[in-house]
Amino acid sequence: MKIVFTSCIRYEAFKEQKEWEYIYDLNPDYLFLLGDNIYMDYGIWPFTKEYVTAPKKYSLEKFQKVMESKYQNQFEKVPAFQKLVEKMRAKKGFFAIWDDHDFAWNNAKGMHVDSGKKEIARILFHKYTQCSTNMPHVYYHIDTPMARVLFLDNRTDADRAGKNTQLISDEQFQFIEEKLTHTLPYTILCGGITLTESFESWKKYPSQLQRLCRLLENRKNVLFLAGDVHYNKFVPSKKISKLNCSTPPQLIASGMQINLLGLGIKADNRHHWGLLELEEDNLQVTFYNRNKIQYRKSERATQWLQSNLF
Repeated sequence: MKIVFTSCIRYEAFKEQKEWEYIYDLNPDYLFLLGDNIYMDYGIWPFTKEYVTAPKKYSLEKFQKVMESKYQNQFEKVPAFQKLVEKMRAKKGFFAIWDDHDFAWNNAKGMHVDSGKKEIARILFHKYTQCSTNMPHVYYHIDTPMARVLFLDNRTDADRAGKNTQLISDEQFQFIEEKLTHTLPYTILCGGITLTESFESWKKYPSQLQRLCRLLENRKNVLFLAGDVHYNKFVPSKKISKLNCSTPPQLIASGMQINLLGLGIKADNRHHWGLLELEEDNLQVTFYNRNKIQYRKSERATQWLQSNLF
């Protein structure tokens, strides 16, 4: 079973997105988009009108108009992406989650976002992705032949980071706990942010990370897929002594169509994604960038997982 996973797609920087053609030819069974599927804001003022956090100032009418136009651009004006999504939907294999830039704006926390904007974002996410099995929520689960997959919403109910503050709601934690009971070989959690990497992560919410890890600690063959950070990375299971718990291994694929600094040169462009191939007692990870396969990174991830999961 083949799962392609990636995140961070900015149409404004890449109107032609040929990497989707390569993925199409690989004929995956599933395509997982792990957040920032559009960009409501990017860059700094005064160099762009859509600078970071600009949507805070938008009226509800403008917020809706801008967000819908961005979904239309990505889902209706990129032939290679449109062709792949149509193929994956026909196979019942297209799924997505959101993160900050397609929820509201950079680093947006739902408890501090206008309720009207949150509702607009939720409606448009469902309209264009058409994948939640837990409507009206953005968090949901699916069962594949090899894995139960949980897609987590780390934006709607988030407060500002802190020792005892909330990242996801008690209701979503209850949902996770219920869905962890199954008989499939693997459990995969998908989220917009990572557990431990970068400025925004579950680690910034230690009580929430501890609660999640303790729910997972007795499950076998658990993987956490994430985006957000604009690079690919494999993170083995980590023991967090202060929390007396261990994280599951993380597979991070981020920066599918994004430029890091907006320099307009090839070296600044990011085209990152990952391929996870699952069998009942074996798996393989392949990370890709603009030069195609990242061999050392892929081999390290595959070897660690094969040695430690089975």
